[in-house]
Amino acid sequence: MNGPILKGKKVILKPMELCDAPNFVKWFKDKEVTKFLSSNFKNFTLDKEIKFLKDTQKDQKRIFWFIYTEDKKVIGNTEIRLDKENRIANFGIVIGDKDYWNQGLGQDTLKTVMKYCFNTLKLNRFELLVFSKNIGGLKCYTNCGLRLEGKKRQCIYRNGKYFDEIIMSLLKGEYKKIKNK
Repeated sequence: MNGPILKGKKVILKPMELCDAPNFVKWFKDKEVTKFLSSNFKNFTLDKEIKFLKDTQKDQKRIFWFIYTEDKKVIGNTEIRLDKENRIANFGIVIGDKDYWNQGLGQDTLKTVMKYCFNTLKLNRFELLVFSKNIGGLKCYTNCGLRLEGKKRQCIYRNGKYFDEIIMSLLKGEYKKIKNK
């Protein structure tokens, strides 16, 4: 399902446009970009990306945005998977364009999506999973107020090794406290 256009301080989140799909194919062939993503991108093609995007548009339990800079350059994507009955959003993000890493764009995206989830959708819980080795992601999520909740031990197998996945979350009451600071 396409979400509304959301504006952060540094990013603009817009519904997907199929003309941007080739960027993702390029990014997802880069092992540095995909090393902390849960999906496997071996044999990834433009046709597979277009099918994924079209399927996502039809899925009523997912809201998917492309991440744009203020100068209208697409640099990644973000999504939430909704559990409407329990009022939960499960968050995912990738900044695929490495020229835009470490500039606070992921953090701005996260804050923008959290604001939408808690204030507009009236959700109670915002959660995500992150690889234990993703130090940058862990720092970003902690800086945005998410709390460590637990871990799934050795649940990801990559390059002959097992990795833990960390569960982080933020509840609506906690969000109200941090946004007022």
